[in-house]
Amino acid sequence: MNTKQDRLNKLRRIITTNKASNQEELLALLSVEGCIVTQATLSRDLKALKVAKAPDGTGGYHYRLPEMRVATQTLLQEPLQPYGIHTVEGVRSLEFSGQMCVIKTRPGYANMIGSLVDSVLGHKVMGTIAGDDTLLIVMREHSDLEDIVTALEAAVPGISSHRI
Repeated sequence: MNTKQDRLNKLRRIITTNKASNQEELLALLSVEGCIVTQATLSRDLKALKVAKAPDGTGGYHYRLPEMRVATQTLLQEPLQPYGIHTVEGVRSLEFSGQMCVIKTRPGYANMIGSLVDSVLGHKVMGTIAGDDTLLIVMREHSDLEDIVTALEAAVPGISSHRI
């Protein structure tokens, strides 16, 4: 029987050696490795590994590990940011209503930005829900809106310029 660590190691290797663009592809590749998991388990594993979809330079997106994003940026001599220089370029709008914030993104960016928000604002938000091009952030009651904007700006420089 596979342990969680074995499964995570297989998933790391698959992401490093393949250009999977969706979870169905990852599930199939894991299956070939003898690791049968549900989509929910795969989603949790991707979050645990801080995997995000990133542009592949051809108009598509594929999964990348954090260290893969840093290695690619180093080779390209780009300034290091947690998810690359394209992060803020993926943001279309930032809008607040009560204790909620909705970030509209280009297709494929919501999960990446959601992962970044979770790591930076985890203590200030109840949670995030990401689709393909929309991220919902539910803030804790009595959260200071300007503190949230400041933290978002620190995580994704330039994001506040997209505020509606």
